Amino acid sequence: MNKQALIGTITQHLASIGIQCVVGSGTDISVNSELLDAKWGSGQKKIEYQAAAYFDETAKTIFFWELTKETGSGFSFGVNRESSFQSGATLSRKVKSIGYGPDGKAYEYEFNLGAVSKTFKDAAKASSWKFKIVLKRDKALYPR
Repeated sequence: MNKQALIGTITQHLASIGIQCVVGSGTDISVNSELLDAKWGSGQKKIEYQAAAYFDETAKTIFFWELTKETGSGFSFGVNRESSFQSGATLSRKVKSIGYGPDGKAYEYEFNLGAVSKTFKDAAKASSWKFKIVLKRDKALYPR
């Protein structure tokens, strides 16, 4: 599969799981999503997700970088369930939470943060491309 078809396949799949991405802005595919921004009387919780993927046609390799940033403060009452597993260099994490603020308002969220990298990895494998996770964002951007 050529680079453009592979990018199209991945962006369609990401859209189907609710992840919006940008094509061709500094890299082939970039994601910058706020997955949660819950606020209640005495606190808040925010989850942000970023990813970048560069498709090197010469090496037939996808270079992938991602970052998840969680911030929170205050008190809440509820149930949190989080699980994670690592397969090689890839950390997959599922998060589910139902919480109640002191004002009685409920908030609920559920994410499989590993689904994004799995989308890239599976598409690369199906197209006979390689998939490589990089630790520095610059490695997943267009070469200078």
